Amino acid sequence: MILFFGFCSLTFAQYTSIPDIYFEQQLINDGIDSNTIIDGQILTSEANNYSGALDIANSGISDLTGIEAFFNITSINFNYNTGITSVDLTNSPLLTSITGTGCSGLTSINVTGLVNVTEMQFANASLLSLDVTTNTALETLNIRKNSVTSLDLSQNGMLTSVNVKQNGLTFLDMRNGNNTNVTLFNADTNPALQCVFVDDASDPNLVPPVWIKDNLSTYVSSEAECNTLSLNSINEVSFDMYPNPVNNTLYVSSKSSHAVVQIYNITGKVILTKTLTQGENVVNVSALSSGVYLARFISDNKVDTKKLIIK
Repeated sequence: MILFFGFCSLTFAQYTSIPDIYFEQQLINDGIDSNTIIDGQILTSEANNYSGALDIANSGISDLTGIEAFFNITSINFNYNTGITSVDLTNSPLLTSITGTGCSGLTSINVTGLVNVTEMQFANASLLSLDVTTNTALETLNIRKNSVTSLDLSQNGMLTSVNVKQNGLTFLDMRNGNNTNVTLFNADTNPALQCVFVDDASDPNLVPPVWIKDNLSTYVSSEAECNTLSLNSINEVSFDMYPNPVNNTLYVSSKSSHAVVQIYNITGKVILTKTLTQGENVVNVSALSSGVYLARFISDNKVDTKKLIIK
């Protein structure tokens, strides 16, 4: 009878797949997975019952499949696991801290509905987008040196620290009603970010060292202000470039005798600068890899930015 019930218990035990051996090894090392032999799985009850911090940093992990069973964890640290490309944490509602710094392969993370999260750290990753509109408790956000192009922080009324430096931002909305309590804001090195939306663009406190932006960005409070700024920029700058897409040689036509063209990669890094003369100029782009870039023309404090495609 004892053997029969023991067999039934084993038969009906539920397991969660952990296909990444490095992830499973870390769970074994931390005493979470009671089976010390790597078998590609963990008892679902053990994952479900584990609470507190899950620290799996710098472990060589490339696949976090199985994390969905850890719905009682309060924080997760998967820093410097460079092979991880995507993470879905929506099944862990108790999370307050999420850190994935240095995960250079990480292009997407789903944090939808995590209303208890106060801290997110994803510096030096490769995120292409990030939706934090449902993370209403968020206080600290660091996505420095990623590839995020659009970021809406208008629903994050608790934010006090924001670092979005060196992304490919073209849109950033900080109109969350809490700008006066911000202790750090850094949106520098986002060359295509013409407008930074804030609660009050006339606030004299929007200055370094607390508030830092790209020199070519402007604080605005409304879409109308941004549209006016864009219209003025277009009307004042007279540049042309061709062909686009280009292979090796880019021709830039300037009506100004004192101008500069800067080419940025998608992360916001200046990779080529050339001083322009009035008339047609030749720019050698043969050393640049194929991809999408931004060409920024600067003349007499007037600026225009255009997309440049290199084949």
